[in-house]
Amino acid sequence: MKHILNYGILAFILLALSCSKDKTDGFLSPAIKYTNPTINAGIGGTLIVTGAMVTDESSKPLTFSIEAIRSEDGKILQSLMDYKLKTNWWHAAYTEKEKTAKEIDTKRDVVERPGIDINPVNGSIVIYPEFDTLQMPKGKYTFDIRVKNSGGEMVIKNALTINISYALDYAYTFQGIDGNLTGIEVSFKRNSLTGKKIEVYFVDKNNNPVDPEKLFGYDYSTTPGVPDLKDWHNLGLENPTKYTAFPDHLELEVANFPLPYVAGKSLTIDMYNNGDINGAYFNFWFAFAIRKEGMWTIRIKLNYK
Repeated sequence: MKHILNYGILAFILLALSCSKDKTDGFLSPAIKYTNPTINAGIGGTLIVTGAMVTDESSKPLTFSIEAIRSEDGKILQSLMDYKLKTNWWHAAYTEKEKTAKEIDTKRDVVERPGIDINPVNGSIVIYPEFDTLQMPKGKYTFDIRVKNSGGEMVIKNALTINISYALDYAYTFQGIDGNLTGIEVSFKRNSLTGKKIEVYFVDKNNNPVDPEKLFGYDYSTTPGVPDLKDWHNLGLENPTKYTAFPDHLELEVANFPLPYVAGKSLTIDMYNNGDINGAYFNFWFAFAIRKEGMWTIRIKLNYK
């Protein structure tokens, strides 16, 4: 038993030294993988970044690249791999306190990148907001990933599957109601592919027009004398450039889309009425973004008993 124990200890030491040597000389683990090998993504909206690959103690540095993108039938989509686009590349921090589009643009450059990109250091797949959805129809796509280090290289077949859908041209997130509202219904309609105008309609529970001037924005400011009203007067970066109120709707002209100017961000609307619309105080708030240029209509229905 004594000899068996000694031989076992010796074998363990040799194995440990061998693994250590492998790592020193260049250890490339065959177990490199994505933690979540299947994800869902709506392209054409916000920046999509998958998780990094788990390297299983492989020697650093490693370099990752896309070896192939395959359709559901297994065909390699070379045109998709060759597709490039122009996107914003940030070289300074975005603080959300910028006052003008020019101030934001000084913090980023327009660069050309692959439409389906990869972080070469950690293997994260990146799909940019500017992606043309026509380049990648809705469906399932499988990625083969090549990884290299000082120990060699290998191709990980079917490393990642992305179920692609289309992102909407706008984003909307309900956040809350107060007072005697039972809910709100908010709809967005893009009436034209070009233009820089938004019309906003409010209607009561019976679909009758509500005068927009009877709704007021909540002040989020903590600085005395410097209001931060969350209403249609405040759409960021001095937008809207023109605000016109009619008895049944608002007309807003803006300088640029997306709105807000930085993709992936949103605007907050938080409005109230003290009782002259439906007899009692109410308040509602939501977040939204409009991603594409055009002539837009936003309709907000106020539901109450």
